[in-house]
Amino acid sequence: MPSPIGHAIAGVIVGGLISPPREHTMRSIAVFAAAGMAADLDLLVGAHSGPSHGLGAALIVGVAGWVILRRANTREAAARACALAMAYASHTLLDWLGTDSSPPIGIMALWPFSHEYYESPWHIFMAISRRYWLPEFWTTNLRALAWELTILVPIGLVVVAIRGRVSRRGRRED
Repeated sequence: MPSPIGHAIAGVIVGGLISPPREHTMRSIAVFAAAGMAADLDLLVGAHSGPSHGLGAALIVGVAGWVILRRANTREAAARACALAMAYASHTLLDWLGTDSSPPIGIMALWPFSHEYYESPWHIFMAISRRYWLPEFWTTNLRALAWELTILVPIGLVVVAIRGRVSRRGRRED
């Protein structure tokens, strides 16, 4: 399963792709990064890859975001909440595409509709080790991180280029 850095980058990519173009600030980038990593907070309670990794959890995050943004009279609350939910859901996608080396194998991707664990037939991302006491901890994780960056950074650059073009086009029409 990908590293927190990979999840943060994916959250920023997806959130930035969906959010309104004029809303890209350091604050929104930080929020999308946090949303991309948030599902792994279940590690604190020893329930990794469970309901927090499901699309239902992403929906809950989106609804909560919409309620908060709507109360704050934020324009485009629905679009921002959708971007937040999709940034969170990027975690589900990356973990599904990742190599899982600890049981139960897979993630509860369809929670709450299913409690089954799903694993992709394509293992694009390498497993991240949490066994810091093993000698290969750093080399394994640095190799996995390098691979994540090799995949995600070019995608992020394409999104930045596309969004920049859309933003410039919108400014010309104003």
